[in-house]
Amino acid sequence: MLFELWNVIAPVLVCTAIGVFWGRSSTPYAAEFVSRAVMNIGAPCLIVSTISQAEISGQGFAQVALAASLIFIGTAALAVLVIRYSGGDVRSLLSAVVFPNNGNMGLPLCLFAFGEEGLALALAFFLVQMTALMTGGVALMSKANTGLVPMLRDLAKQPLIYSIAVALWLLGTDTTLPLWIDTTVELLAGFTIPLMLITLGVSLSSLTTTGWWRSIGFSVLRIGGGLVFAWIVVSLLGLTGTAKNVVLLQSIMPAAVFNYLLALKFDRDPNAVAGIVVASTVMALVAVPLLLALLL
Repeated sequence: MLFELWNVIAPVLVCTAIGVFWGRSSTPYAAEFVSRAVMNIGAPCLIVSTISQAEISGQGFAQVALAASLIFIGTAALAVLVIRYSGGDVRSLLSAVVFPNNGNMGLPLCLFAFGEEGLALALAFFLVQMTALMTGGVALMSKANTGLVPMLRDLAKQPLIYSIAVALWLLGTDTTLPLWIDTTVELLAGFTIPLMLITLGVSLSSLTTTGWWRSIGFSVLRIGGGLVFAWIVVSLLGLTGTAKNVVLLQSIMPAAVFNYLLALKFDRDPNAVAGIVVASTVMALVAVPLLLALLL
């Protein structure tokens, strides 16, 4: 069992460690360029490539997406109450508590733990959370109330949205991509997960944090709250097998680094958000192996 767990976790740890050492060295890392390449090219290709090759049903994909939505709503409602009770700023801290690292960490873990089917279903969870983050998360932290129309216009510019449409079309029609398109998309998708993990390590190496005890408390809410709502949701929806495992694993991912970037951009207490990102990531190093030991 320990060897099986190590086979799942080791690739994630090694790639993230490379990023940490890179960030600590004097070697420049073009994080902005890499992030744009991943979000605009790699991740959309990964979505299309995985869905076109995985043997999953549209119903299974939709169930995981619904589960992700319900978990998000439940976690957000609880987080608002806790943040207000603790005297914190909801607009600064809510995003870090409710938006987990389903991309950089969640996707590779689901791939290594549950194979291509796990990755395909994990993408459903990731897409729901990413869409909510790019709309609600940005609107929450932004100091300017730009309105719904500009928000939707910005969202429509994201290649991820179009890759979702293509993926759903492939699922719904059981269509096979032409070989040359399938090969090209698979090739471009290949750099996504390694670069996600390396960039995660680089980002973690440069975070400065304050208020550790408070960060630990919100990290417990991020991971523990996510897991509690995930158990409730998978029971209500009757999810079993890989779908259940993916939902549970994605629910305990630490706070996404992107939350810190948004807090930095909009000056929403970035040090407090960084503390939640780092503390929850360390906490996940314990929580993930324990959960995988149960699921595997």
